[in-house]
Amino acid sequence: MLANEGYDVLMLEEHSEIGVPQHCTGKISATALKELDLKPAGVLQKIRGATFYSPNAESFKVEKNSTVAYVLDRRIFDKYLSEKAVKAGAVLIQNARAAGVSISSSCTKVNFICRSKSQNVTSRIVIGSDGARSSVARWLGLYSKNHYEMKLGVQKEVVGIEDIEPDIVELYFGRNYAPGFFAWIVPMGKERAKIGLCVDIRLARFAFNYLDKFCKNHPIASIKLRQSISNKINAHIIPTGGSLKKTISDGVLVVGDAAGQVKSTTGGGLYYGMLCSRIAGKILSMALKTSKKGIIRKETLIEYEKLWRKKLEKEIVFSVKARAFMDSLTDEETDYLLKILREDEPSMNIIEAKGNIDWQSSLLSPIVTPLISKVAKKPKILFKLGKNLIMQGRKK
Repeated sequence: MLANEGYDVLMLEEHSEIGVPQHCTGKISATALKELDLKPAGVLQKIRGATFYSPNAESFKVEKNSTVAYVLDRRIFDKYLSEKAVKAGAVLIQNARAAGVSISSSCTKVNFICRSKSQNVTSRIVIGSDGARSSVARWLGLYSKNHYEMKLGVQKEVVGIEDIEPDIVELYFGRNYAPGFFAWIVPMGKERAKIGLCVDIRLARFAFNYLDKFCKNHPIASIKLRQSISNKINAHIIPTGGSLKKTISDGVLVVGDAAGQVKSTTGGGLYYGMLCSRIAGKILSMALKTSKKGIIRKETLIEYEKLWRKKLEKEIVFSVKARAFMDSLTDEETDYLLKILREDEPSMNIIEAKGNIDWQSSLLSPIVTPLISKVAKKPKILFKLGKNLIMQGRKK
């Protein structure tokens, strides 16, 4: 947006190739792309639904007749986005790692390392979109997350997987395989898939062991993967636990994972990050038109903070509470909840008709309320539910 309007925009990319390494499944909803007016560049697979496996390996499926999401090759999709920016007039420097940011009344100064050489550039605003442990947020005193508000995701691609539906994602729950989250099989065709899981950050050093255990020992997944060959293994930090307390300061704002604009339930942040980037662009466009020199002050940038929180804060807070509830459950409790859910036909119909992976809180009242009587048979679950989700649902 800003480059389209004639402003000088510089993008610093740490890696030598856009979109590499890939740190996520690349799954994004069809409605998100439509809202953002972006094409699904690099489609690996169209997705209609998901199969959920409880810790005891019982399952149920939620699906629709049409495409609800895409699995994108982030290398292709991210290049598509960067090329749009460059065509609009932005300058892209690759192999450029930011090394420091300083603020004065007249400008922000960014020091970066490019091909072993230190360089500096000044600007009126710096946008930090540098991931879960944002250096920009740390340098400028915005970083406010606790170390334990993180998950570590590990993932690999496999060829030769058997017995999967190419348009159905598979989610596996259970502390034996993915303590603090879940495992997944995301199809990339009939015999290719992304296999991964997340664990509590305190178990980070064992994450690949859990992935190996899941692939070799899970009673369902191991059979599907017995003839498969693995490649492209990676690990990535996911900033669960909510957004930063502040995402702006004089001359700087942060977006995406750097700001904690992520769904803690699933770890998804692609849509939220792009949505907040668009909000940031609109605010900066107005700020640059009304102010001709000096850094963009936080009094102006507060509009970015207000607008993105108005749009997403409720949803992010809900996802944090939902994640805390799920993390508190034993495997037996998870088995029980998924059992009563799959056996409740009205609730399953609501999920299939109204379920939205981007706006998950919309299902809180229509799903939880009818199931309360069944949950009441398990007082410990009811207590955990009330502590996290029900009280959250009553907040104004």
